[in-house]
Formats: sequence, C-alpha cells, structure tokens
Amino acid sequence: MTLFLQVAMVLMSVQATDISFVIDPTEVGFTEFRGEDVVYIPGGASPFADGEPALPGMGYSMVIPQGTYLENVEVEVLSKVDIPGTYNIAPVLSVPLNQSIPTVIPHSSSYSRGMFPTAAIQDINTGNKTGFRVASFVYVPFTWNPSTGTLSLVTGARLTPVTAPATDASHLRLSDNQVSTAISALESIVQNPEMLEAYAPEIIGGVDGAPWVVIADEEFQSTLQPLIDLRASTHGSDFKTTQWIYANYTGRDTQEQIRNYLIDAYENQGLVYALIVGDFGETTRVSSLIVGGQGPMNSVADLYYSDLDGSWDEDNDNKFGELSDNVDYYSDIYTGRYSTDVSSRLEVMVARTVAYETTAPSGDWHTTALLGGAFLWPPYSGATVCDSISARIPSSWIQHKLYESTGSHPTNIIDLYNDGVSYTSTNGHGYQSGIYWYYNPPTDMISSGNYTDLTNNDIPPVFHSIACLAGSIENIASIAERLMFRAAGGGVAVMFNSNNGWGAPPSFGASEWLELYFAQVLFVDEQYEIGVTHSVSKDEFKANVGISMQAWVLQENNLLGDPALQFIAGQMGIEEGEGNPSLTSPVISTPSPNPVSGTCAVNYTMPVTGTATVSVYDLSGRLAATVHQGILVSGQGSLNFDASTLPSGCYSVVINSETGSASTQMLVLR
Repeated sequence: MTLFLQVAMVLMSVQATDISFVIDPTEVGFTEFRGEDVVYIPGGASPFADGEPALPGMGYSMVIPQGTYLENVEVEVLSKVDIPGTYNIAPVLSVPLNQSIPTVIPHSSSYSRGMFPTAAIQDINTGNKTGFRVASFVYVPFTWNPSTGTLSLVTGARLTPVTAPATDASHLRLSDNQVSTAISALESIVQNPEMLEAYAPEIIGGVDGAPWVVIADEEFQSTLQPLIDLRASTHGSDFKTTQWIYANYTGRDTQEQIRNYLIDAYENQGLVYALIVGDFGETTRVSSLIVGGQGPMNSVADLYYSDLDGSWDEDNDNKFGELSDNVDYYSDIYTGRYSTDVSSRLEVMVARTVAYETTAPSGDWHTTALLGGAFLWPPYSGATVCDSISARIPSSWIQHKLYESTGSHPTNIIDLYNDGVSYTSTNGHGYQSGIYWYYNPPTDMISSGNYTDLTNNDIPPVFHSIACLAGSIENIASIAERLMFRAAGGGVAVMFNSNNGWGAPPSFGASEWLELYFAQVLFVDEQYEIGVTHSVSKDEFKANVGISMQAWVLQENNLLGDPALQFIAGQMGIEEGEGNPSLTSPVISTPSPNPVSGTCAVNYTMPVTGTATVSVYDLSGRLAATVHQGILVSGQGSLNFDASTLPSGCYSVVINSETGSASTQMLVLR
C-alpha cells in the first residue's frame, strides 16, 4: 500500500470493496496565492482541469477480478462540517518549468455556477498491469459555493466501488515469473494486496522465452555480448536484431513492428524486460499528445514499449499517444534504452553497466544521495520536492542538499559526484543541453558546460529530474545521453524528460509527484531494479493521484539504461555478525491493534544487531513521533507505542537501520 499518499482508510472486513474515508478538519490547510486561497489535505491533489477550482481529492486504487471494470463508486456521507470563514478558491494551474507564471490566471465557468464539484467521485479508471485489472478513482471531500465562498468538508464517508463485466477485457496466460514480478510491484500500489493471488491472470508453464531481451542492429551484437552474458546469469537473456524483427513482424512502421514483437514475447514467451538500442529514429515512438491546449508533445515516449495494451492509435489517425487513443498508462513490461547508434558510445554504456554489478568499489558512495534544488518561480524552489524525497531516504544515508538561495547557488556539485553518489535528484530549469540554476552565471547544475569534469566512471549515480527537455534525444545529444556515454564519468541510468516538466505553483505539479514516487518506490518499497522502479513509480502515480498534465509527464519521462540494472544499495548483503542470514533489511509489521486509539504493539525483525530508529510520519512526510532510537537486537522484537497523542488519520511507521529500511501503515481513530 502506498503509505504516504493515503488518508485515513481501511478495507472493511464485511465488504472487502468498501473504503472508509475519515479526515480530521484540523488536517485541512490553507495558503494564499495571488489573493486567492489554496486548499491542502495530506497526500491530496486536485483532479480537475486547469482553470477549475483547485479542491484536492484523495486517490484510491485496487485490484479487481479478471474480466471486470470499475463502473461506479457509491458514496455514503457519514459526517460533514462547514469550515469557518469564506474562501476564494484558486484555480488549478499548470506551468511548464521553463516558463513564467501567467500574469492573469484563467478561471473556468465553474466560478459563476452553483456548488462545485457536482460529483465527489472523479477520474474513474480501469487499466491492465501485466494481466492484472487495476481500478482507481479520486474522492473529493469538499464542496464550495463560489457565490458565497462557503466551504464544506466531508469528514467521514463510506465509498463502495461497483464493478461490472468488461466484454473487451483481455484474459492473458502469463508465466509464473511475470506474475510474481507484477505482484511484487502491485503490493505497494493497491489497497487490497491480499487479493492479488485470487485476481491474478492464469499462470502457464513451459515458457521457453528469455525474461530479458536486448533489441539492436545486428552490427552491435559483439559490443553487447558482455551485457547479454551478464543477464544470462542474472535473469536469462536473448538478443533480437532489428533486422530479424522487421522480417518476422508486421506493422505500419518499424516502431510498431518492434512493439508487435514485444507483445508476442510478453504474451507468449515470458518477457519481463526489454532494452532497446537506438538513437532518435526507427526505434523511437513520438507522442502526439495534447493536454489542456498544450502540445502536441512531439517527443519520444518509450512508455509505448512498456504499456502494451491497445495500439496507442485507437482513432487511427497515425498520431500516437493522444487522449483519444485510450492509452492505458500501466506498464506491462519494463523497458529502457541505450540511446546511441555509435559503437564506441554503446561500448561505454555496456562496460559501465557490467562493472556496476560486478566490480563496483565499496564505500560510502553506495548510500550517499545528492539533492539539487534550484528556484523555479522564486520563492518556489525545487528544494520543496527535494525535502519530500529526503524524508524517504533512510536516515543512515549521507545526504548532500544543494539548494539555491536568493542570488547565489552551490558550486560543488561536480566535486560531490566525483567523490561518490549513488542516487541524485537534480531539480532546476532544463534544456537539451542540461539542468540549470536560476541565479548567477555560471548557472550549470549538470550540463554540457560542466559534465566533462566528471571522473566518476567507476562510481556512477542514478539520475532523476523534473527538468524540461534534459532527456530529449532529438537532433543533438542531450545531457541525458552525454551522461550515459561519456567514458570518464557520468551516470549508469538517467531518467529525464523528453519535453517540458510541469509544475503547479504553489503546490506540487505532475513532474514533482513523479519524482517523489520514484524515491518512494526505490527507498521505501525497495524496488531495486531501476527499470522496475521507474515503471512502478509511474504506475503508482497513475493509480493514486489524479492531476492536470499527469498524462504528459507519464509519457515524457524515459529511462536511459538497462531496465534490469540492480541499484547499488540493493546489491549490499549483510555484514558479518549474528542475525538472520535470509534477511538483508529490517522488517516491520502492521501495528496491533490497527486501527489504534491508544497503545499498540509495533513488531519488527532485525537482520543483525545494530542502531535503528523507529519513527511515525504523517501523510505529508513530517515526523509525528519517535517510537525508538538506539540499539535493536537481531531477530524478532516488539515496541509499545502510545498513539493517543496523535490526531486521527493515517500514518507511516518507518524503521531505519544501517542495513536498510521498511515501513507499514497505522490508522489512528479516536
């Protein structure tokens, strides 16, 4: 379950599909933006289009039976309050990160009508995730009267999802490996993970295909062979030439031929991961998405090769990825790209990937993160999302926070990369040439102006960013590509945007949500294969948040790197000492009782004796309480915690130790 995004919710024992929504009015916050009121609830986001009143809602997702779809969600209001005062609610605002906030922010016709919204349930959706049926919706507990300014809040409600048969739903028969990999991902996405086994697609045996495949021109086989051999030992591998695919699979163009091969391998040969080799051209699908008048995107969307439902051109106009094309957005397989057609550059990427998993040096760099936050629209800064990411990184890690201040910014980012960093989130203004600070030359955060000073080839980080265009691979080599193919130093995986990143000042925008989900999946959910982390972060974002420009951001953020790459911190075993050798990280169990109104027991298992902190965080990532700080002995144990001082709501209980971290959910009801 996605802990940091859920308001007080528990699956009812009588009817498994019922969801109990509970929120304390004290959890509602307000801020002023340009003379209007912005409303916040922990983990909430507005599901409405630009210009509509920005009332936040809570996203929910669940796995549902094969052959069904989410038809409706019935709402029974149990309690409701009027919030004192009058309010002029600000509209939803989406702004590209490289553009200024409009002087005049448009307001929709909803501001001159009656109560808003007219329906509490928004964004009902059903999709397919590796054969599983995933349903989601957003519940908006607010109603606002624009003419009087009065604002009401539902503080308690019963939400009952209603499913119905879906005649067009596919019924796939997949391998045990495919299903188990999908279950591992979905456990952190849906509210009813206990139903995953029951609602799984049928499992077939005797699958003779390899789980991992690389697709490239035949001339690159010898260059790719060291990686093919490595993946043969870790997963099972295969190499398919583009020439063979074009000769054996039909399609309107080479991109569709490649995708049709992937569909066949996924549905019939047990495919889980695909690495595509190729620069901009015959292997890249360009999206024609238009959202809210913005677009067409006209940029690479490798999600085309991960989300294998439909044709991505349902309206048959030869424009792919449009809203009218019914794109599913859930990943069925995990894909990455080596963006090059040059043998010497490909050789660098292959060698760096293989060395990263076989001969990478030890040291503190394994557990060191660098967070870069530039001003986006002063005083709003990329430091905002960095701080939220920081709360999800284990407390035992070293964290470098490089944040811009008015008129100045840090200048030691390259030195820190060369000293050693395993994960970095660089959040500033972007172009193909790089990511930049707001103030003062030189403005380079990581760009063509300073990346040539990198000498970290043997200790390369994983890069992620909200910045515009830094992952565009059209025309010239972007900074994302340069970080991958520079021999002296760079990254081992880069996830940047092929078009504009999107914000929603003064709130989180779609790009920031995706950035935060990536950190959640990597550090809290502990999905350590980078391609899985990248795709599942998109899946979680799609399933649990409804927000303007979400579709755009899901399409544009691509992975340059091997999707099966094992993150360096996930490669670490247990140090010498007593403990459970089958555990590499601590385990924490759901508190008992849960929900809790007073004292509860927090049970845990430690792999080795060591220092650990057990903390309670609210849904915004703020520390609410410390349960324990000090030594915990290896094996199973229990801590008592008095939750009576906490407001009603949903909390994350997190254990951090030198061997890793784990988390669970606690619901406080009083």
